[in-house]
Amino acid sequence: MALMDADVIRSAAALEDADILTNEPLSKHTSLGVGGPADLFVAPRSIAALAEVIRHATEAGVSYLVLGEGTNVIVQDGGVRGIVIHIGDNLSGISREGTQVTAQAGARVAMLCRQCCEWGLTGLEFAAGIPGSVGGALVMNAGAYDGEMSQVVDWVTAITPSGDMQRLARDELALTYRDSIFQHEDLTIAEAGFALEEGDAREVRARTYEVVESRCDTQPVAQRSAGSIFKRPDGDYAGRLLEASGAKGLQVGGATISEKHANFVVNCGGATAGDILGLIELVQQRVHDRFDIWLEPEVMVLGEADAPEGSDTGAG
Repeated sequence: MALMDADVIRSAAALEDADILTNEPLSKHTSLGVGGPADLFVAPRSIAALAEVIRHATEAGVSYLVLGEGTNVIVQDGGVRGIVIHIGDNLSGISREGTQVTAQAGARVAMLCRQCCEWGLTGLEFAAGIPGSVGGALVMNAGAYDGEMSQVVDWVTAITPSGDMQRLARDELALTYRDSIFQHEDLTIAEAGFALEEGDAREVRARTYEVVESRCDTQPVAQRSAGSIFKRPDGDYAGRLLEASGAKGLQVGGATISEKHANFVVNCGGATAGDILGLIELVQQRVHDRFDIWLEPEVMVLGEADAPEGSDTGAG
């Protein structure tokens, strides 16, 4: 495939404190196991390195995309041109000071919840079943079981395209249902603070386990998915509308609507992003034909539809 200008790659490779790969299949970095290659895949190992990568990309005039744990996204089969900046285990520190907990953007939400259990801090139990990273959860204002990240986040440190740090208070984050300022402004989450409360460790653990067990009972956690595919329509539930429309079990290529929960698309083996997007369109039309409601996807679609000539889509 045609990569970026060689000078850009050489200068990126000179960045310190970052792992750098070329032509990296993004199917290896998404929960659905689909996605074509990234021209350049960069995983900074510190917040300072993250800021440097972003500054470098901006100054070089190269587009960049930030990818966390790859849940709640569909990377198309053509992959991503420019730089994909990966924030995962490489930036996953968690610390506390009293009832204030600080988590780097790459920390898994599940790990954050488990740590809060150990500390006896309450407020995040609702999030125990949310897959993905803290950064991704804040971008989407993820929620479950009548809770949302907007209820517990206190502040966010974000990085501007020029590599500068910017501290944003909760009321500056524009957190609404599955939306935030980060979907509308070019800011990259580096870390966040959560305002929690002291609780009984046994009670916090019990509530956390209840949430995890409920998720395991009702969602296809053992299969590759991106989480809920559609947002909740006003006054109803996407899963109910999909099930009533006969969506369960529908299949396009290697993509299937889960028999366990109709608002989940699963990769049952060999699916491409094209299969998944085709299935999403199919069930959207079914619901519209029956209920006159057009379901809005919750997942983000990234990258290009057509695979570069001679490349492998990397479908998992």
